[in-house]
Amino acid sequence: MTTLKQRRRRQTWVAFGAGILVLALLPVSVVVAWRAIRDSKAAQEVVALPSRELPTTPTAILAVTDEQNFLTSLSIVALTPEGAGGTVMILPVGLMVPGQPAGQPKRLADVYGSDGVDALKAAVESVTNSQIDLIAVNGVDATAELIARAGTTSPTYAADVTDTEADATRIVATAGANELTPIQAAQVLASRDVAQIESARVPNVKATWDAIVASIGSGVIGAVPAAVIPDVGAQTPTDMPTFMSALFSGPIKVWQFGFERITDAEQNPQDIDVYGFNAGELVMVMASVAPSAMVAVFPTLSVQIDSPFADIAVTQDATFRMLYMGTNVILVRQVTSTPPPITVIKYSDEMDRAMAEPLTTMFGDIVFEKATERVEGIDVQVILGDSFVNFLATGAKPDPNVNPEDLAANATDAPTTETTP
Repeated sequence: MTTLKQRRRRQTWVAFGAGILVLALLPVSVVVAWRAIRDSKAAQEVVALPSRELPTTPTAILAVTDEQNFLTSLSIVALTPEGAGGTVMILPVGLMVPGQPAGQPKRLADVYGSDGVDALKAAVESVTNSQIDLIAVNGVDATAELIARAGTTSPTYAADVTDTEADATRIVATAGANELTPIQAAQVLASRDVAQIESARVPNVKATWDAIVASIGSGVIGAVPAAVIPDVGAQTPTDMPTFMSALFSGPIKVWQFGFERITDAEQNPQDIDVYGFNAGELVMVMASVAPSAMVAVFPTLSVQIDSPFADIAVTQDATFRMLYMGTNVILVRQVTSTPPPITVIKYSDEMDRAMAEPLTTMFGDIVFEKATERVEGIDVQVILGDSFVNFLATGAKPDPNVNPEDLAANATDAPTTETTP
């Protein structure tokens, strides 16, 4: 295993606040967004095909900086396997990078500021368990060129969008409805009012992307899809302008990852503007829209999760518990079949079955079935059943007193014949 993979494996975990690992139900708006994300063709195309590779889903990081070269906004972008359209996933630049010394939090923006573009890419990959193809970090002008195909957009903001320049604050866009040119939209993405915490700015980023998506519709004239190899998927564009052209050639979905400001004095003694995240959500969404980008960071099973439940909390909790057990989640699908009474694990190798046995600790009753088909790179297929939903209410939960870094370290040292919680 490479050093990069080892580092990612050690850094898989970060908690909300003071060591909290319990998942919370998301607001209705997030549930609606998940209904769009879960139907991603990247996941749905893996259906009833024996020994087929995951469809390729090129990925990129689109980051924006202000005039002081401070990172102000960041999105992960994934193309569809058809090479036209895709998904924009918004991360706060104040997201805490895992694996830092106690009481010394480091944010994505800090990584870029101190170590540059390549280090930022590695940090984003570490929190998403992925390998991302391209990255672009640009100021206003270059960002405006990348989104220019969207033309004039019509975002609505809850409050004035403000930006600090040379100790003076100016209004970039006003509260309410706006009509923005690409350069003005880029200015919103680059705005940073030093008097505001980032949680007040991220909604502006999402509103801007929502407006871009509305302007793009089903795709804009002149945008060129990425090349596609039949039964393989989209090929990675050579550069960011070509990537964005492919993105704008089809419909786009937007997902804003959840985050929570870390106020615990032990984790954040200087009370800087830093945010925790839920690894279950990040991996769940990435494994739905960009499964070919996912990386096996633990030396154990790589799994596919099929969820017949509409409740996002069930799928997210299942993903989190897999990570908690030191298991790699590569593909997440929303399926329309009736939930089985008991969770089913389909396997093709007896060793894989043996490695999956400990999952009962966090998933309850499991029925094992011999698989009749397989996706390359995936060891077992997990079909969530009614028993798992019941187990969420009455069964074991991830231990909030356990240091997730220790869990990852245990997974590093564990033999590959068992899964160690």
